[in-house]
Amino acid sequence: MEEEAKLEFTITVNWRRKDGSIATAQLGTLDRGGCRSSEDVGLQLADAKPILGRLQEIVVSEQLQRHCEAVRPCPSCHRRRHLKDYRRRRYDTVFGRLVVDAPRFDGCRHCGEGRITSPVSELLPEPVSPELLHLQVKLAAQLPYRQAAALLEELLPETGGLNYATTRNRTLAVGKRIEEEIREEIDHPRVVPEPAERMVVGIDGAFVKAGHTRPGQRHQFEILTGRVETSQRGGEAFAVVRDLDPYAKRRVQAILRRCGRGQDTDVRILSDGEDGLRGVVGTWFGKKCEHRLDWFHVARRIARIEKEFLYLPYGDDFQERLAAHWANLNSMKWMLWNDGVDMAEFGMTRVRIGLFQHALAHPEANSERFESIEAKLDELRSYLYANRESVRGYAEAYRNGERISTAHVESTVNQLINWRMCLQKPG
Repeated sequence: MEEEAKLEFTITVNWRRKDGSIATAQLGTLDRGGCRSSEDVGLQLADAKPILGRLQEIVVSEQLQRHCEAVRPCPSCHRRRHLKDYRRRRYDTVFGRLVVDAPRFDGCRHCGEGRITSPVSELLPEPVSPELLHLQVKLAAQLPYRQAAALLEELLPETGGLNYATTRNRTLAVGKRIEEEIREEIDHPRVVPEPAERMVVGIDGAFVKAGHTRPGQRHQFEILTGRVETSQRGGEAFAVVRDLDPYAKRRVQAILRRCGRGQDTDVRILSDGEDGLRGVVGTWFGKKCEHRLDWFHVARRIARIEKEFLYLPYGDDFQERLAAHWANLNSMKWMLWNDGVDMAEFGMTRVRIGLFQHALAHPEANSERFESIEAKLDELRSYLYANRESVRGYAEAYRNGERISTAHVESTVNQLINWRMCLQKPG
């Protein structure tokens, strides 16, 4: 059989310079043969990495060259300054490590400005691009440092600063900068020039075991985490150690100001309604706020009751009784969604009557299954009445496009707990 001819792809890039000329460079050449399996189809990651690296090198070089030419005139007299020397700088990006030219300009000989300047150093104060730093820190906040570094090395072209030690140092440095910004806001509260009209704050809590404890030291501590959302400014997540941090309350208030809370901002707090979080709502967020029990936790409790029906005594009429139990429970859920706790209790009574009738039909059955559902209904009733003033208006809020659940905060909890535990996390 005659050997199939290979496919050869030559990849080039053209760009227009400031003077109108067109420059061309070859990024690479790819050879492709016949497709014997799915592995032979398309570009491979190993093929794309050097192409992207070469393209990044061209783009950065052209951008920095144009920037240096733009700032070369003296800012005072606008005359062209003399070149003092060239230096080389290392710059790590998501598409590879670059070594770029960094010219330095003498002081102006005409107006007497004597300061030597390095435009590239002023433009790039860090040896790592913001995009690579963001990606590195984002992964390191969710994974062990070694795993985060290994994942980036697997996916990105060859670049620097991806070992676990540098990943850890960069992550902690970003955390310290965020901490300094919040402390500055705490020490010097600012007046919000354009307050947000409405703000939704979803909060949740979690207990974290301490990594190292000594006799008499606490073995766990509570982290309060959440997310602030405003229509004008997007959102921002936060996490504070509730009992051990004396600035915890002021940190949260500072973040709200950063997100645009003013004196006239309507704030809605969503929480799971536990005793501790109800106290936080009253003392941390001020009087001009509304607390709503989030639907996510209510629906989870109802779902657990729904599953219990599957384990009730089985008989010839089991399918009919199961359908009736689910219909009664869904009716109770609908009443809670539309009308609040009082109507929902009427729906619970219908669920209990159905259970009673089911138990009468199977006197020989073990009563533990029925008692388990009764206990969950009692727990749900107590939970709803403890948050009675906060259980209302779900249907109307949903129709108006308002947030009624903290499900979006649950993932934030895990990410921010990992962030707070960075200092204790091994490599």
